[in-house]
Amino acid sequence: MILKYPNPTLRQKSATVTGFDTKLKQLAQELLTTVVPDPREPLGVGLAANQIGKLQRVFIMLMPTKKIEVVINPQIIKTSTKLLSSLPKDDRFLEGCLSFPGYYGFVDRPLKIKVTYQNLSGSLKRKTLQPPFSIYFQHEADHLDGILFIDYIKKSRGQLYFGPGREKLQPVKNPFL
Repeated sequence: MILKYPNPTLRQKSATVTGFDTKLKQLAQELLTTVVPDPREPLGVGLAANQIGKLQRVFIMLMPTKKIEVVINPQIIKTSTKLLSSLPKDDRFLEGCLSFPGYYGFVDRPLKIKVTYQNLSGSLKRKTLQPPFSIYFQHEADHLDGILFIDYIKKSRGQLYFGPGREKLQPVKNPFL
């Protein structure tokens, strides 16, 4: 079950993973089976462990290979100065979150990031990610630090949208202020 805001676990910082064992593999499997979309729910492109009540630095996300990967102990080691807002309006997109069903908003994040993380066996991976994957990674990594996408919208005084699907969104007053 995915925790919904304002569950306090969503605001807690996750612990570094040190054991690459059966329990970690079970957590990864739980994340994978939880994010498999219900036809009535929006498609999830990522899910952090704290969204299912586990305070470990683990998330899953859709990668450029079009496969979902398990990301452990992620670090963003470099970000571009160019932000999402520098793209033409048609190329920008709104972020959503499975812990805030139906809500979306624009978060102005760095376009390109260099990251490191470990896989399920503990091997170190390095990647350079560009949109939309760089945005997915930053969103999920924020979860592990208790930071939510609505925090950015609040800080920038951005518009929040609500609707049953991205194509039918309506601007709403931010209920999370």
